[in-house]
Amino acid sequence: MARSVLILRRAACRLSSDAQGAVAVLFAICILPIMGLIGAAVDYAAAARLQSKLQAALDAAAISASTHASGRTAAQVAADAQAFFAAQFQERGVGTPVLTIQVTNSTLQLTAQLNMPTTFLPLVGIPEVPIGTSSKTAWGITRLRVALALDNTGSMASAGKMTALQTATLNLLTQLQSSARTDGDVLVSVIPFAKVVNVGTRYRDATWIGWDGATVCSKKVCSVQWDGVIQDRDQNFDISNALPNSTASRFPSIASGDTGGTPVEILPLTSNWAQLRTTVGQMRPAGNTNQGIGLAWAWQTLTPGIPMNAPPLDPQYSYKNVIILLSDGQNTESRFYSRASQIDARQRLMCDAIKSAGIMIYTIQINTSGDPVSSVLRACASSTDKFVYMTTAAQLDGTLRDIGGQLTRLRLTN
Repeated sequence: MARSVLILRRAACRLSSDAQGAVAVLFAICILPIMGLIGAAVDYAAAARLQSKLQAALDAAAISASTHASGRTAAQVAADAQAFFAAQFQERGVGTPVLTIQVTNSTLQLTAQLNMPTTFLPLVGIPEVPIGTSSKTAWGITRLRVALALDNTGSMASAGKMTALQTATLNLLTQLQSSARTDGDVLVSVIPFAKVVNVGTRYRDATWIGWDGATVCSKKVCSVQWDGVIQDRDQNFDISNALPNSTASRFPSIASGDTGGTPVEILPLTSNWAQLRTTVGQMRPAGNTNQGIGLAWAWQTLTPGIPMNAPPLDPQYSYKNVIILLSDGQNTESRFYSRASQIDARQRLMCDAIKSAGIMIYTIQINTSGDPVSSVLRACASSTDKFVYMTTAAQLDGTLRDIGGQLTRLRLTN
């Protein structure tokens, strides 16, 4: 009996020793795949981070090159993208990405590829991980329509303001023209204003002009020659772009002798850059300030149908409509009021209606005479950064150049 027990004990010991050996062998077999899985997680996490950096650099290069693409050749756009990407993506331990650039009409597509060396994956036969990403931008797909409502009142004659306004506006026109790759990409209207606006005598027989309600003109006969001068519409049409299809909604004429100053004719939306420059060059300061009528007619030039007949929209494009309202002082006189607060109140209502219609408004105040900051111009702007206050005419050129750059970037789609 004792001998049998001893034999059983020895057998049990041998079995235990064999089991431990089996476990050791099993562990040795399993450790490599386990380490491979852990290593794979580390390497693939590093690859994901690297791809994110690659994508960010590629997007930045595409946007930068597209922003400056207007007027440049495909080779120049490609070179810009290449240089910006090289400056943005600098990663140690990886090779230079292979960058493929395609420029077609108004589209830029970038593709970048590289192989990231791995740290742990070579244990399972994967020495590197391929990483690739792409980015695409387009410009010129969005069309731009800009209405320039420019103060032509008597006070613009002082401190070099009218000369500075003309120079800055001409530079803006050059900037906008250079951003248009095809005719119609950018259209501009010019609305010189004082107390009134001037639509031109060619509209004498237009159905949208009101004659009977005017104090000086009756049935197209004026006590003095009519030079195309129009005053504020009847309220509440004065703050609306409603079609002039009734007596109350028509645009009332007034004899130029009763205005205190007749501005240059309004130029509706056009891509005739020579004509735009001629209109700006002809502007002369005279009369009192009624910002509201300038703003109203800027809105009219962006509106389809009479009186200014903005060109129809092409369904292949999206559109951005913008008004730039510039004035050097406070409102002083309109058809209805001679107090600034009353004119401002009407103007603010119109600004709200314009912004609700999806039109972006920039406002500029050139204050060279110690006037307070215009609360109505500040409120009319689409956002606080779109109201610009300056105290010298010399600041105007830089301001319009900056706005021109913003408008050009508005046309970039990602």
